[in-house]
Amino acid sequence: MILRDLREQIVEIGNRMVVNGLAHGGQGNISAIDVDSRLIAITPSAVPYHLRTPEDIVVIDLNRKIIEGKWQPTSEIALHMQFYHTRPDVRAVIHTHAPYASVFGIIYEPIPMVLIESATLLSGPVPVAPYARPGTEEVAEVTQKAMGKTGVACVMANHGLVTVGPNLEQAYSTTLAAETSARLVILARAMGAQVKTLDEAECIALREAYLSRYGPKPLPR
Repeated sequence: MILRDLREQIVEIGNRMVVNGLAHGGQGNISAIDVDSRLIAITPSAVPYHLRTPEDIVVIDLNRKIIEGKWQPTSEIALHMQFYHTRPDVRAVIHTHAPYASVFGIIYEPIPMVLIESATLLSGPVPVAPYARPGTEEVAEVTQKAMGKTGVACVMANHGLVTVGPNLEQAYSTTLAAETSARLVILARAMGAQVKTLDEAECIALREAYLSRYGPKPLPR
């Protein structure tokens, strides 16, 4: 089986999405690209997460040709391919129906940055892309445009959340950061409080510090 590691990771991330309340049934979709072969592992359409195995994950090329698999890939294939064709830094794409982040997609308001931990992953407010019908080339284009050349997250109007990253773990951590920020903002507003957002320059500085310095550091021997 080709791309076994990526397919196993995608199954694992999908199960975590269900546990974290970000998806259910077969909703949402995940993909990752292999740097060497330029082949893409992507979730199948409508197969429930709890039934998926690595063999259910489809392998396609950059022209969307199925290389290995037994199912049709997700109907949101255009969304994933849009990022792989336009963003060389993107190696994983995750689309969820994260409920709190989706609230901002129905009021058409960016998710503000209120947490240091979220700013390190997101670097600033999460934009909302204009509405476009799911599964179309249009929704892929407006989402990628709204995220920009260096963005890592975007809320899809009336739909859900999309995050990207250099790998699946990073993209999923970004998903959780956006969802946590959205949840806390909603809770604060439910208390009648006005949220205090982080300064834009501080968000950028936090992101740069995270990228340059964060990670496990072994003790000197």
